[in-house]
Amino acid sequence: MKAIIPEQFKKILFFGVFISVLLSLAGCFDIKREIKLNPDGSGMEDMYVTIDKELLDKLSALASADASGVWKKRIDSVYDNGYLESNTRADVMKVGGISLKELVVTANQDGSKQIYLKYHFDEPTVLVKMIKEGTFRYSNQLPVQFSTIKFLDEEGNLTFKHVTRKAERSFNDELMQSYLSPLYSSHRVTYTIDFPFEVKESNASSTAGNSLTWEMTMENAIFNQQTDTAGLVKDPTLELTYAEKVDRTIGKVSQKENPLIRVQVYNRNKEPVKIGTGIVLRDGLIVTNFRLMNLIEGAGFFSVILPSDSLAGIDDMTEKDLDEKQDLVYLRFGSADKFKPFKYASVTSAKYGDKVKLYYYPNTLSSVVYSMGGVVSGTKKWTSKTGVIEIKPSKPISIEGGAVFNEAGELLGMITQLYEGEVGKLYLVPADYIKANIPK
Repeated sequence: MKAIIPEQFKKILFFGVFISVLLSLAGCFDIKREIKLNPDGSGMEDMYVTIDKELLDKLSALASADASGVWKKRIDSVYDNGYLESNTRADVMKVGGISLKELVVTANQDGSKQIYLKYHFDEPTVLVKMIKEGTFRYSNQLPVQFSTIKFLDEEGNLTFKHVTRKAERSFNDELMQSYLSPLYSSHRVTYTIDFPFEVKESNASSTAGNSLTWEMTMENAIFNQQTDTAGLVKDPTLELTYAEKVDRTIGKVSQKENPLIRVQVYNRNKEPVKIGTGIVLRDGLIVTNFRLMNLIEGAGFFSVILPSDSLAGIDDMTEKDLDEKQDLVYLRFGSADKFKPFKYASVTSAKYGDKVKLYYYPNTLSSVVYSMGGVVSGTKKWTSKTGVIEIKPSKPISIEGGAVFNEAGELLGMITQLYEGEVGKLYLVPADYIKANIPK
């Protein structure tokens, strides 16, 4: 029988993600990025992409050998400067949070081409969003994320971390690789960031004051992994909305013990608008908040972000997967990852003063899960047949979604914001209700 898919929960159409504008051509050219970062996370970037004659010749040979005609269509736009500029401009303008200042395509006398971009960005994640849009039309369009940028703020000590990992997962065309892979080792990605903070340490290839430069070969970007880091110092009173706060009074949860997973919600233009939290009930099945999935701006497009930061597809859904009144949505997803199983606690076992542990994402852009202690402070009536469990965390916290376990390690419930109660308290959809309603 064909699954019934509610209109607001259509499966997302996946798209390729993150490395550098036009890495979609598989990386046989040089990329230079000059980034100036402001304290508030905004900034300016000058990007130079040089496509040399050797690459253009290889592309021509690839187009001739491709019986499907796909590469000929893609490469025609690279040879025509007008098409190359208009296509690049169209891709860039899909990115929210930027202001394009200049875009120029130049044909050089040696037969090479250069694309120059200058734009203002609102916050650091735009740097990878630009790359996602620049690679989409040429990638294999699989749900793979291979470049991330993070800032961790620990009482004035700020850590910058940029990871590039196995871009080949988005550019795995065998015919293309056979023509272009010999060029990878001789071409490079170089990027310089002028930080607005003092630099304590870094693994940058060169340093000039607060200006750090990293470099990697295209071969390393495509087949291996590189992690670029810097230790920075800022004014502890300066609030950085783009940084994940590190609180040493709260414990990190190892990946092996992590019961949570992130859910990415997109708008009608397939642009990410929100990340929420799901609880892994068993391998390939999670539960998350109906409120999250029913966002008006989300339009029902979503995917699961695995602990490796790659994306997983959602299987077809039925009406039984939805429980709006109890703020529940069950999602089946494809992944070979194994997750730790757990037992379910009964709502009747929750007693006033019982100690509990909360698991949550302090910043859902991060793959790091944190834990915090708390106590049961009561139970409340919700619907005519069900109730919620009230929790008082050890310190005030505002989080959307998460899991709460009792001292026996049993799941007590999922955090919901649909129930409105006392300020400073959190409310749980009871675990036994979640278990009893898992769709077959």
